[in-house]
Amino acid sequence: MNKRIRVMTVAMGMVVGGVVVGMGAAQAAIFGGVDAGALWESNFTGATGGLAAQSVLMGVYSGYVGAYKGFDKNRGAFVVSANLQANRLRRFTVLDNDVFGGSVGVFHDLGQNASMLATVGGEAVRFSNSARDLATYMARLHFKEGSQTLWVGETGEYDDARGQENFSTYRGYSATLAVNWKPITSDVITLSAARAHDRYNIPTASIRTSDAGSLGWLQELGHGIYVRAQASREYVTVAGGPGFHTTIYAAGLGATF
Repeated sequence: MNKRIRVMTVAMGMVVGGVVVGMGAAQAAIFGGVDAGALWESNFTGATGGLAAQSVLMGVYSGYVGAYKGFDKNRGAFVVSANLQANRLRRFTVLDNDVFGGSVGVFHDLGQNASMLATVGGEAVRFSNSARDLATYMARLHFKEGSQTLWVGETGEYDDARGQENFSTYRGYSATLAVNWKPITSDVITLSAARAHDRYNIPTASIRTSDAGSLGWLQELGHGIYVRAQASREYVTVAGGPGFHTTIYAAGLGATF
């Protein structure tokens, strides 16, 4: 499975969950959401050296549910969540997969319009060919600071992915910096930059790094319903080999509660 897609969709669920926790004033509450969308990538196969790039169109269908309980006079909260996701490719259908995951964590208001969310969790990725199945364990630390109309988010993540096939088994980390602007009450515009560094369990070309920039937009339609769109450009390098560029467009419709 393409790691970039997994990181993108999981991060979206984490951020939505974190926002819900940050808004809550009750001692305990339940939150959740569903999302259905499409994603297109221009160079899904990572073609280099003048080879023809092959694109892919994917349907991404996800949902999550969680709960939190406040502590420290509601300045903090313990958080638990579960998520599932189905990825369906129009081409390369052998890579269709289902993702089942969950996490636990702690949220805390740091004062001065700043907050922190730390989580640990895992995901099981299931393919029709069980030899491709993958289990990923993750630790994330997310900070947010700013106002209700303009804020910055920083996220660091460590991944440990284990599977039967060496080319999909890796350990790595990623860091993301996002600037969010809410020009009106129903819109959020996000500009972000991310870097990932992974070491795969293969004898050659084991280190892979990627740098990506993204522009996203979310429009709230009311009653928790939203539409979203995102465009990303990524440059990937592999140790001992040439690098390649890829462009990713994503759009979807979802709802939160």
